[in-house]
Amino acid sequence: MQDFRDFEKELKKLREKMDKILVGSINEPETLEDLDWIPELDVLEDKDNITVRIDLPGMSSDSIDLSISGNSLMIRGTRKPETGRKDENFHTIERGFGNFRRYISLPAPVEEENVKAIYKDGVLTVKLPKKTDHKIGKKVILES
Repeated sequence: MQDFRDFEKELKKLREKMDKILVGSINEPETLEDLDWIPELDVLEDKDNITVRIDLPGMSSDSIDLSISGNSLMIRGTRKPETGRKDENFHTIERGFGNFRRYISLPAPVEEENVKAIYKDGVLTVKLPKKTDHKIGKKVILES
Protein backbone atom coordinates (compact mmCIF):
# COMPACT_ATOMS: atom_id res chain seq x y z
CA MET A 1 0.00 0.00 0.00
CA GLN A 2 2.87 2.38 0.80
CA ASP A 3 4.30 1.79 -2.70
CA PHE A 4 1.00 2.99 -4.18
CA ARG A 5 1.05 6.16 -2.05
CA ASP A 6 4.62 6.85 -3.15
CA PHE A 7 3.55 6.32 -6.76
CA GLU A 8 0.63 8.74 -6.30
CA LYS A 9 2.98 11.39 -4.86
CA GLU A 10 5.39 11.02 -7.76
CA LEU A 11 2.53 11.16 -10.27
CA LYS A 12 1.23 14.35 -8.65
CA LYS A 13 4.71 15.92 -8.81
CA LEU A 14 4.96 14.99 -12.50
CA ARG A 15 1.53 16.52 -13.21
CA GLU A 16 2.54 19.74 -11.45
CA LYS A 17 5.74 19.92 -13.51
CA MET A 18 3.79 19.32 -16.73
CA ASP A 19 1.27 22.01 -15.77
CA LYS A 20 4.12 24.44 -15.20
CA ILE A 21 5.60 23.59 -18.60
CA LEU A 22 2.24 24.05 -20.32
CA VAL A 23 1.54 27.31 -18.50
CA GLY A 24 4.95 28.55 -19.59
CA SER A 25 4.11 27.89 -23.23
CA ILE A 26 1.33 30.48 -23.24
CA ASN A 27 2.46 34.00 -24.07
CA GLU A 28 1.86 35.77 -20.78
CA PRO A 29 3.96 38.48 -19.14
CA GLU A 30 4.25 36.39 -15.96
CA THR A 31 7.11 33.93 -15.61
CA LEU A 32 7.16 30.48 -14.05
CA GLU A 33 9.00 31.96 -11.11
CA ASP A 34 5.80 33.90 -10.34
CA LEU A 35 3.94 30.62 -9.74
CA ASP A 36 4.27 29.18 -6.27
CA TRP A 37 1.65 26.42 -6.34
CA ILE A 38 -0.88 24.74 -8.61
CA PRO A 39 -4.36 24.12 -7.19
CA GLU A 40 -6.20 20.98 -8.30
CA LEU A 41 -9.33 21.23 -10.42
CA ASP A 42 -12.05 19.22 -12.14
CA VAL A 43 -13.69 20.01 -15.49
CA LEU A 44 -17.13 18.48 -16.10
CA GLU A 45 -19.42 18.71 -19.10
CA ASP A 46 -23.09 17.95 -19.61
CA LYS A 47 -25.38 18.77 -22.52
CA ASP A 48 -25.87 22.41 -21.45
CA ASN A 49 -22.81 23.47 -19.42
CA ILE A 50 -19.13 23.12 -18.75
CA THR A 51 -18.38 23.26 -15.03
CA VAL A 52 -14.97 23.90 -13.50
CA ARG A 53 -14.35 23.24 -9.81
CA ILE A 54 -11.04 24.30 -8.30
CA ASP A 55 -9.88 23.83 -4.71
CA LEU A 56 -8.82 27.19 -3.25
CA PRO A 57 -9.10 26.80 0.53
CA GLY A 58 -8.10 29.66 2.77
CA MET A 59 -8.58 32.37 0.16
CA SER A 60 -10.88 35.35 -0.03
CA SER A 61 -12.95 35.85 -3.17
CA ASP A 62 -11.31 39.21 -3.90
CA SER A 63 -7.90 37.49 -4.22
CA ILE A 64 -9.18 35.34 -7.14
CA ASP A 65 -9.29 36.58 -10.75
CA LEU A 66 -11.10 34.89 -13.65
CA SER A 67 -11.15 35.70 -17.35
CA ILE A 68 -12.23 34.03 -20.58
CA SER A 69 -10.48 34.43 -23.90
CA GLY A 70 -11.79 32.35 -26.78
CA ASN A 71 -11.98 28.75 -25.59
CA SER A 72 -9.72 29.29 -22.57
CA LEU A 73 -10.61 30.04 -18.98
CA MET A 74 -7.86 31.56 -16.85
CA ILE A 75 -8.04 31.46 -13.05
CA ARG A 76 -5.32 33.09 -11.00
CA GLY A 77 -4.77 34.52 -7.59
CA THR A 78 -2.66 34.66 -4.47
CA ARG A 79 -3.07 32.70 -1.28
CA LYS A 80 -1.30 34.35 1.62
CA PRO A 81 0.58 32.16 4.11
CA GLU A 82 -0.70 31.94 7.62
CA THR A 83 1.33 33.90 10.11
CA GLY A 84 2.51 31.75 12.99
CA ARG A 85 3.42 32.72 16.47
CA LYS A 86 7.06 33.47 17.22
CA ASP A 87 7.26 30.54 19.63
CA GLU A 88 6.13 28.02 16.94
CA ASN A 89 8.37 25.92 14.70
CA PHE A 90 7.07 24.18 11.58
CA HIS A 91 7.98 20.51 11.16
CA THR A 92 6.15 19.98 7.87
CA ILE A 93 4.86 22.43 5.28
CA GLU A 94 2.93 20.83 2.42
CA ARG A 95 0.23 23.37 1.63
CA GLY A 96 0.95 25.78 -1.19
CA PHE A 97 0.94 29.53 -0.75
CA GLY A 98 1.65 32.45 -3.01
CA ASN A 99 0.73 32.98 -6.67
CA PHE A 100 -1.06 30.46 -8.86
CA ARG A 101 -2.43 30.49 -12.39
CA ARG A 102 -4.43 27.82 -14.24
CA TYR A 103 -5.45 27.84 -17.88
CA ILE A 104 -8.31 25.53 -18.79
CA SER A 105 -8.94 24.69 -22.43
CA LEU A 106 -12.71 24.53 -22.75
CA PRO A 107 -14.11 21.61 -24.78
CA ALA A 108 -16.77 23.77 -26.48
CA PRO A 109 -17.54 27.45 -27.11
CA VAL A 110 -19.37 29.13 -24.21
CA GLU A 111 -21.73 32.06 -23.72
CA GLU A 112 -19.22 34.38 -22.03
CA GLU A 113 -21.87 36.86 -20.89
CA ASN A 114 -23.73 34.16 -18.90
CA VAL A 115 -20.81 32.63 -16.98
CA LYS A 116 -21.42 32.33 -13.23
CA ALA A 117 -18.77 31.84 -10.55
CA ILE A 118 -19.41 30.95 -6.90
CA TYR A 119 -16.75 30.63 -4.20
CA LYS A 120 -18.02 28.63 -1.22
CA ASP A 121 -16.32 26.48 1.41
CA GLY A 122 -12.92 26.81 -0.25
CA VAL A 123 -14.11 25.63 -3.67
CA LEU A 124 -14.54 27.90 -6.68
CA THR A 125 -17.25 26.62 -9.04
CA VAL A 126 -17.46 28.20 -12.49
CA LYS A 127 -20.51 27.33 -14.60
CA LEU A 128 -20.07 28.11 -18.29
CA PRO A 129 -23.21 27.70 -20.44
CA LYS A 130 -22.38 26.23 -23.83
CA LYS A 131 -23.38 28.08 -26.96
CA THR A 132 -26.64 26.62 -28.22
CA ASP A 133 -25.24 25.29 -31.48
CA HIS A 134 -22.50 23.33 -29.64
CA LYS A 135 -24.58 21.53 -27.02
CA ILE A 136 -24.20 17.77 -26.74
CA GLY A 137 -27.15 15.59 -27.59
CA LYS A 138 -28.47 17.10 -30.80
CA LYS A 139 -30.77 14.68 -32.55
CA VAL A 140 -29.58 13.68 -36.00
CA ILE A 141 -32.28 12.96 -38.51
CA LEU A 142 -31.48 9.96 -40.63
CA GLU A 143 -32.67 10.24 -44.20
CA SER A 144 -33.53 7.12 -46.20
